[in-house]
Amino acid sequence: MDLERREQSRSDEFFKLLMNSQKVIYAYILSMVHNCPDADDIMQETMTLMWERFDEFERGTNFGAWGIKIARFKILNYFKSKSRDEELFDESLLTQISDCYHRKMDEMKVRISALQECLKKLDKRDKKLIEIRYEQGLKITELAERIERPVQGLYKALARIHTVLHRCVNQTIHQWGFR
Repeated sequence: MDLERREQSRSDEFFKLLMNSQKVIYAYILSMVHNCPDADDIMQETMTLMWERFDEFERGTNFGAWGIKIARFKILNYFKSKSRDEELFDESLLTQISDCYHRKMDEMKVRISALQECLKKLDKRDKKLIEIRYEQGLKITELAERIERPVQGLYKALARIHTVLHRCVNQTIHQWGFR
């Protein structure tokens, strides 16, 4: 029974980590393969291998990065199998693309953190306008109708808020020592 509980705990831990990282791993695969059915297959193979090698995962490290490393090998195999008859495969190019992807993802994380900080600095009215517009996914015309403001005025207000947020994000990133 104790072995069964440990296996269940291991399984629970794996699936919790996977659920938190699955979208990032799949986005990486899709960015490399550009074909949804093939990306789905590679994701399935990646998850299977991740489960088989879960004992090798070092707890406390980045599970998503570990999954991407496994996915990278699956993607390499995919391209090798696709290019057997043709000389299209270049492993160094895939490495460059992968490195670029990781840099862009890191940059995006920093920008998102800065944006979250800048959103906190908006006055209540502007913050509410942004929340309604983007969290509820309303079109400008729907938003104007809901808050009873003219469409043209709403476009101007959102443009002003976007400009403020853009400047704030860039300043925040600069203050953090990035760029």
